[in-house]
Amino acid sequence: MDKMSKIRLPEWITAGAAFIYYWIMALYKLTDAPIWQDEAMEFYCSLPVKGAIRGVTEYATMYERMAYIQQQPPLYNWFICLWLEVSHGEWWYRFSSVLMAFGAAVGIYVVIRKLCNRYMAAFCVVIYSSIYILMYYVKEASEYTMLIMFITWTIYLYFQILEKVTVKRALGFTALCVIDVYTHYGAVFVVIPMALQLLFYYARSKEWAAFKAAIVSYIAAAAGAGIPLVVLFLIPQSTNAVSTLGIDKPIEITGNNLILDFFDSMMWVLRWCMLDYDRDWDKLTWAIWIILFALIVMGIFVWRRTARRCVRQFINCSIGIFMIYYVLTTLNIYSYGWFGNRYNLFIFPVWFILIALMIYEFLDFLKDWKWTKYLRYVVIVGMLLFCCYGVKRIHNHWAKMDLRTVVATWYADKGYELPTYVNFHQRYPFVYYLTHSAEYSEDRWENIYCSQNLESLNYSGEEWIAFLENEVYTDGLPTKLYVVSGQFDAAARALVDYGYEVEAVVDTTAKLFLLTAPEEH
Repeated sequence: MDKMSKIRLPEWITAGAAFIYYWIMALYKLTDAPIWQDEAMEFYCSLPVKGAIRGVTEYATMYERMAYIQQQPPLYNWFICLWLEVSHGEWWYRFSSVLMAFGAAVGIYVVIRKLCNRYMAAFCVVIYSSIYILMYYVKEASEYTMLIMFITWTIYLYFQILEKVTVKRALGFTALCVIDVYTHYGAVFVVIPMALQLLFYYARSKEWAAFKAAIVSYIAAAAGAGIPLVVLFLIPQSTNAVSTLGIDKPIEITGNNLILDFFDSMMWVLRWCMLDYDRDWDKLTWAIWIILFALIVMGIFVWRRTARRCVRQFINCSIGIFMIYYVLTTLNIYSYGWFGNRYNLFIFPVWFILIALMIYEFLDFLKDWKWTKYLRYVVIVGMLLFCCYGVKRIHNHWAKMDLRTVVATWYADKGYELPTYVNFHQRYPFVYYLTHSAEYSEDRWENIYCSQNLESLNYSGEEWIAFLENEVYTDGLPTKLYVVSGQFDAAARALVDYGYEVEAVVDTTAKLFLLTAPEEH
């Protein structure tokens, strides 16, 4: 990659082109996919309104909604609370993630420029902007891009400290760690290994002022920020009805082999964070194993041969991060309890920077090998092809839950004139699109029932009918009604089994059923 530096282009051109590419990828089809359940939940948990929110929740304060509906720390909701003062529109709401992901892109550029060169940095921004799963969450209003942004800048400060230890940097690192953890619980897997490693580094380097400052700041952060976070948010969130923070999942070891299971988990996280979320890739799992094996071999080679202590330190830290994460996830202590999902995104900036650094170092070691320039070309072409594939996947951006179409169709058919039952998981986006429509008025609520009863999803058909008769339609089941559903359409199935005729008015990633009772009912 060093030969790339011989190309005399001003940095404002190389960096500018890379960041323009980011903005094109990030803004492309920003609102094509409708707001889905989690986004709408974030929206209503970020509103500082007092009292219950009709159709959404009975919790009367913003804190209660964050503590008993959410499953994350409060920083993102606090930020969005201020952000929504400008507008409640879809584009503006989603743009918050675009802006934070740009902050991460700048951080990646700065880190890679510092450790490699500006051309490698610009190239990394282009690759970053072409990763489908990342762009998916860039186009979703959620805490994940905020998490990636803050961890990226934490890594930057980590390298700054390894370059030159100062008390100011040591204290700044602690402050950033607190911000990380207040963004997402998964951040603890990054900040704890980094914090401990830096502490040992201070001691080994005899930087006693920084060592003392770090110790004091760690204790202060744990007491002043950690305890309130656990007591006020983590504990109530882990015990609420919809919590996935402590789900009951048995410990499963791949092939009953701990070593195989460890590398299998690494493969799934690599696939999720870096490569693709296309289920068709199940057929190409072997290719991901090859990539993982190549990266491990490259990492060992770089660790043994590099003259840069900061590189070796970062490799060690990355190993520690994943090992702690693996153990706690395998023991079902961490959320969801499996590898390869959005709860793994805390590791994205760590691995992205690590892989870029290893490739740069590896090619630099081979600079005197006569075939190195061809190897560079292979790497560049491979990455460009990866970017092309990423653009294709981003173009085919998919919607998780299309309540926008459901509500628009419901309004067009004057659905508000009939009883409408909105299932539990659809109520957040349904209410969002209901109340943000130009056709909205308070009288539209008259015939709407939004279920807040999660347990009803597990009802048998008979239990469903009893629930509807006793809790919802106490004057008797209606002759006609709409059912808004999605992943769970148990209510519609129960009514069909009861004798109702069903028409799928909307049948996409969300469903709008029109049910008509037989004459005998």
